[in-house]
Amino acid sequence: MGGAVVAAVVTATALSGCGQSQKSWLGDKYTKMGSGQFRSPKPPQTVAGEIGRKFKPIDRVSGMTTVGSGGGIFLRYPKLVVGVLPNGPGSRITLDNARSGYNRYHSYVGNRWSRPGSGGWTSSGAASFRGGGPGSGK
Repeated sequence: MGGAVVAAVVTATALSGCGQSQKSWLGDKYTKMGSGQFRSPKPPQTVAGEIGRKFKPIDRVSGMTTVGSGGGIFLRYPKLVVGVLPNGPGSRITLDNARSGYNRYHSYVGNRWSRPGSGGWTSSGAASFRGGGPGSGK
């Protein structure tokens, strides 16, 4: 449960753009199902397109092309992964911090995305590391 709370806090602050955070925008547009999860009556391709138009991802992977309804569409942002998965005739939308999202959806994105660094990914998709070590910040 603690990990879910941390993921929700990171998610809430991870991405903001155009004056509105992604989590806030998703909450306004879709039905909240739980912490970091939303539901839409629209199919995954439509929902991923709506999210991607509002918040441009670093990369997008569609697992639906290879596994059909057992897959999903995954959007990568510097500190966040958005999963858009089939849910009956609609979609389930998940928000995870970079590391949790990468681990959760590794079977879909692992052959295309690098493992995120401690700071997520850079805007070009490379692993981002926060400083550290002796003399850091001096």
